Parts: sequence; C-alpha cells; structure tokens
Amino acid sequence: MVNRLTVGGRRVSFQKLMPLPPTTLASTDTPVEYDLRQIERREWQLWTLTLTLLVVFVGVTVLTSYILLDSESKQSDLIQLFAYRGLPGLVILIALFCAYVLHTRVTFGRMRQLFEKQAMRDALTGLFNRQYFKERVDEELARVARRGGMFALLLCNLDHFKTVNDDHGHHIGDEVLKDVSKVVLEATRGSDLVFRWGGDEILVMLSGTSREGVLTAAGRIRNGIRQVSERRQFGLDVSIGAALYPEHGQTVESLIRLADRALYLAKRGGEKVHIGEEEYRLDEHSVRVVFQAVVDRTSKKVLGYEALSRDPQGKLSIGELFQRYQAVGQLTELKCLCFRLQLKAAVAAGLNRVFINVSFAVLDQLQSLPKPPGTEVILEISEAEALHDVDRHLKTTTAWRAQGYKFAIDDFGAGFISLPFIARLIPDYIKMDRSTIVQASSSRQFLTFLRDLVLALRNYSKEGIIAEGIETPEELQVVRDLGIDPVQGYLMGRPQELEPAPEIRISRPAA
Repeated sequence: MVNRLTVGGRRVSFQKLMPLPPTTLASTDTPVEYDLRQIERREWQLWTLTLTLLVVFVGVTVLTSYILLDSESKQSDLIQLFAYRGLPGLVILIALFCAYVLHTRVTFGRMRQLFEKQAMRDALTGLFNRQYFKERVDEELARVARRGGMFALLLCNLDHFKTVNDDHGHHIGDEVLKDVSKVVLEATRGSDLVFRWGGDEILVMLSGTSREGVLTAAGRIRNGIRQVSERRQFGLDVSIGAALYPEHGQTVESLIRLADRALYLAKRGGEKVHIGEEEYRLDEHSVRVVFQAVVDRTSKKVLGYEALSRDPQGKLSIGELFQRYQAVGQLTELKCLCFRLQLKAAVAAGLNRVFINVSFAVLDQLQSLPKPPGTEVILEISEAEALHDVDRHLKTTTAWRAQGYKFAIDDFGAGFISLPFIARLIPDYIKMDRSTIVQASSSRQFLTFLRDLVLALRNYSKEGIIAEGIETPEELQVVRDLGIDPVQGYLMGRPQELEPAPEIRISRPAA
C-alpha cells in the first residue's frame, strides 16, 4: 500500500510501514517513537544498498577496463562487444539507481524530522510536550547532580481561561493559548525550556536559577500575560507554583507534586506566585504592629490605643494578609501570633490601656494568657461572632476576665446585633462601627433612632461607648449629637508605630 506525504511543498510517495505485532511493540513506545524506529531501520537499509551498488559499480568498471586495455588478449568478441557497448548503459543505470536511493534517503530524512517534531512539540502552541519533558528533566537532574547548583520547575495555570472558552468559543481560546505561549517563551531565557503541560497549564524549567530568579521570571511571565489580556480585553491572569531542586525534592515526581501544591496555594491565597509548599513564616517578622489612638473629643486627651497588625512589606492589606494564611490553614495561628506581638509591643511602649482585636478561636487556643501588670487590656470581640453558641462564648470570656482582661463589643451596628449576648456579657466598652456613623450623618431619622439606642446601651456598657472610623468633621458632629466622647479614626490620628518606653533605672544608694 502506497501513501503520499507532503514534505517541503512536494508530494512524495512511500510504502506504508506495517505495524509490528502487539507483542513486539514495547509498551512504553508511542506511535511516533515506533515510526521513528522504522524510519531509522529503512535509512540503514538504504545506506547498505547504496554502498553495495557503489562496490558493484567499481567492480564492473575495473573488470571492463581490464578487458578494454588488454587488446592482445584472447577474449571472445561477445565479451569485447559487451564491454564497448554495454558499459555506458550499465554505468548510467547504476548512476540513476544510486540517485534514486539517495533521493529516497533524503525523503526519509525529512520524514524523520517531521516525526521528531511531533515527538517533542505540541501541535497547537509549538511548545515542547510532556513526552519531551521526561527526557530533558532527567538530563537536567544529572547535570545539576554532577556540577551542583539549582533548577526550578514553574507550573503556570491561566486564571479565568474557562470563561474565555465559554463566552467566545474554543477557537478563540486556542488563539489565546498561542499568544500566551509566545509571551512565556519571550519571558524566559534561551537556556530555559517551556512545555505545554495540558489544557491551560504551561510548565517552565529554569536552569541555573534561585528563588530570586524564580520571582523575576514569574514577574515577566505575569506581565506578558497581562499584556495579552489587555490587548484582547479579557480578564486573564496567571497563577504560578514553583519547586526548586534540590531544596524541594530529589526526584521529578516529588518536584512536580510540590509545584502543583504550590500552584494550589498561589490560587487560593491570592498571591499568584508561591514557591514550595512550606507554610508561611510565623515569627516576629511576619507582621508589623501599629497603634491608633482613642481620643476624648472634648479634651483631646489620648485615652488609649488600639493595636493593629500590618503586612511588614507594605504590599498587602490586612484582609489580604489574613486571606493568604487562611488558604494554607494558618489563620488562627497568625491571629494568635498577632495577639502576642501586640501585647508585647504595648508593654514595650509603656501603654496604660490597649485595645486588641481577638476571636473566640484565638481565645480558645491560647486558653488563658497572663495579663501584663500595669496595662489595661481590652479584648475586642466582633459582634458577628456572638450570634451562635452564646453559652460557650460566655464561659470563655469569664475565664479571661478572671486573668484581669476586659472586653469590648467591636463593629456594633455593622449588620449583626446579638442583644442577648450583650445583655449577658455586659461588656466594658462598645465600639460603634463606622458604617453606623456614616448612615446617621445622611439620615436625620436614623440619627434620632441611634441617639435613643445609645442611651439604652449605656446601661449595658460598664465604661462607655467609643465611635470608631471617624474621618470627617461631619462624622465628628454626628458623634457630638449622639453624646459620645471617646472617638477613634483618621481624623484623630492615623495608625503608627510607637517607640519603646525608656527604661527607668533606679540607682542604688552608696554603701
């Protein structure tokens, strides 16, 4: 059976390679690999045939030359006639057959190139495929093991790509994948390899790199994909999980598994790039503690400070920072760390009164922490937490009050009101949420209602009500109309770090 294949714009014919029996074909061979083996066998056969023909040609030439030169010999007239008239035809025949063999060899060579390209390239994007990755990653492992150093695997997954396919069709999705593959190639170095891993995932193998190199390459990849998104007006982004050899694994399987885990953390944590599956660091450098003053609006006297946590790098909001740790299951541990660091910073700054945000999960995990002497510590509980399991929460607050801590209801009026909990807890302070103040500033009717509510709440707050989030003079006027004196917000002062209090040295009397 003869098939035709277009090679270099020409139609060439070749005999179809018959498949070997199933028992002969190795289970690990792909169809392309099997075709390459068959082509290689045909190439060796053609070279053997060409060599044989050349030997025959040389032999015939030598023999004929001997006959022609030996004019005195007694060779028969028939042989001499063959030598004179048949030799040119034989030479031409052998030459044409050699040319045919060489042409067939070139054709097989082109076919081999096509099959090799199929064996290592993805048909859609032109990137290397997973089959080729297995060969190259083993070479890279051996190279690093021999010479030392590091290499990294970056597993990149397009965000919101499914929406592109659903809204615009798979043909547009294919075009987007081609554009993305191109920018990823442009974002990497010549020594790096880029593979189509499957679907909307691309794997990048960075040779001779480090953590800083990974972050640099990931940044370039993200910038390139954002440009594709802007050009096509799609909301595309990319999440990247990275694993380093030998830090994160000694085998290909362990590196791929860890890169996939890192990709999951990058997507869930919202950070987009994550290296390794290690949990985020939890120490004194994980957060930065700042304080915001609580001020008496009439005397301008500072009544205390609220301790707040911030991202030490200044890149994330506190909500984003908490979301990142929540993605890896460490949110409660982070909040416990914040509590300890805030308490430590308040003591170091010599504060007489400090408000600290906590949750019942934190209080239950810490159980009870001795209150530092000389500092009044008010634990702020969000009102939303008090909607369920009131009895257990009251038991927790009783245990902490026994250690000398006080309690405040935080975010009052933000949408959750647990009057039974407030009535039974009788908090030391109630902190009025900013949204309530803003609504009162725009509605006279709500202001009247809120004034009556504040009068009633004074009976269930031991030490008073604090208005927080005050940012404008109009909001401060609402607080004045409500008869609330303690206020907190940007209008009164922004959160800032406090210098440690100077140590008091007591000189000993001379002996």
